[in-house]
Amino acid sequence: MHHGHELRVPGGILRESKTVFERRFLIPRTLSFVMSPSAIVIQGGEEVRIRTNKTLFEKLAAASRKGKIMVVPWTSDTKKKELEYRTLLQQYFTDSGFREVLFLEEDDTSADTRKKISSVDVVYLPGGDPEILYEKMKARSLENELINFEGTLVGNSAGAIVLSRGSYHDGKFYPGFGLIGFYVSVHYELGENVPSSTGLTPCINLPENMWVTVTT
Repeated sequence: MHHGHELRVPGGILRESKTVFERRFLIPRTLSFVMSPSAIVIQGGEEVRIRTNKTLFEKLAAASRKGKIMVVPWTSDTKKKELEYRTLLQQYFTDSGFREVLFLEEDDTSADTRKKISSVDVVYLPGGDPEILYEKMKARSLENELINFEGTLVGNSAGAIVLSRGSYHDGKFYPGFGLIGFYVSVHYELGENVPSSTGLTPCINLPENMWVTVTT
């Protein structure tokens, strides 16, 4: 494996690897880096129906000691959409190699939540509406549980926003919990001048189908 560069930023270190997966920020092949405590993977936006980042989840599953991943599925305003997304993610993560896929339920007690989190070593926050995800997590103080999680957190699009300090999109600011100490711009396209136009710095710009791993 050819090693790339490191970039120290508030909240962690970005490592760039040059591999067959193109020149992008991603996890090393061994995953010893990713699976260390307090590792966070933020995705710029994956189309889960076509599994554009399947390599990421295959490596996470291969490195997982418990073989379990938990999804926080609260990114939709309708149960129908949520159930459709659950079905997609259940099959996706099973096919990627996880032995069990858990879902955090809105009526789970604090004890249920802690039990589920302690039983997995990967927690996934999906794409969708970041405002809905943020408010539902905040109402349950879920961010406090995730701060102490000794595994890997993965946030896709809306999930990435919630894990960061927040994001500005379409004239609106979406707050995050600041588990990583910078702002993000998801679904980023080259040429967008996000940091200077919004004043949100430092800001990591995440193109679709790309991911960055941060350790603290």
